[in-house]
Amino acid sequence: MAHEIKRGIFSWFGFVLPLPERLRLIKGAGFNATSIWWEDEQEPFVIHKQDMPEMVKKAGLVLENIHVPYNNSNDLWSEKKQDREDVVRKHIEWLHDCSRFDIPLMVMHIIEGGEPPAPNEYGLKSMTRIVEAAEHFKVKIAIENTHRDDSVIFLLSRIKSSYMGFCYDSSHAMLRKHRNEILLKDYGCRLFATHLSDNDGCFDRHWLPGNGKINWEGLGALFPEDYKGFFTLETVPSEEEKKLGPEKFLAKAFEKISWVEALFTASRWTENKGN
Repeated sequence: MAHEIKRGIFSWFGFVLPLPERLRLIKGAGFNATSIWWEDEQEPFVIHKQDMPEMVKKAGLVLENIHVPYNNSNDLWSEKKQDREDVVRKHIEWLHDCSRFDIPLMVMHIIEGGEPPAPNEYGLKSMTRIVEAAEHFKVKIAIENTHRDDSVIFLLSRIKSSYMGFCYDSSHAMLRKHRNEILLKDYGCRLFATHLSDNDGCFDRHWLPGNGKINWEGLGALFPEDYKGFFTLETVPSEEEKKLGPEKFLAKAFEKISWVEALFTASRWTENKGN
């Protein structure tokens, strides 16, 4: 049986073009999936978010997930009940949107900023309510690793629902002390999505894999063997790559994600052979 290609790239990849044109180029480069930011696109090309799923479908792509806004996500953990209610309500509305437009997965942040709150019971209660809504709408949630090593683990260890997993962002992980290795080692069976990109170890650059300092071979050895989701890039071009233009940049991006997928598969095969 031929290997199923499950390679995606976020619909914003650093070039200002109308969304339908970006989607056409993504498909033309060889990708078969994309993800979208769940807000209306503004100037210079105004597109309403409710029109985006149909655009993705018409482009011949799978809409892997939506990434919802993370403004006020720290309020999930707030002692103030009204603040928590407001942010929980927004996420439940977005889950309803996923149900309406047949979108299987919602990616969300659970914290924001450089000094986010520590995990606490308020956040657990907030996320429990959001997950209950996800179960009702039959839409999965992937919480993304961002500014702390412990927040995602805190929730995964306490909320056992099959409707909540995590989105592994390789660039975010590179900037954390422990690089979120425990997520892949202990919770790999709950990996729902990937945001793959590289950086210089200092800032969240969103470079193509191989352009920075991430040890992709080492990451491949940690990657869960039974991952069935998409290998998805969340990348923008470097200053030099901007000169390539969008079509050649996407061709390079497809080569890079194909390399990562092959590398991760080879790393798992080698590890299993050695056991």
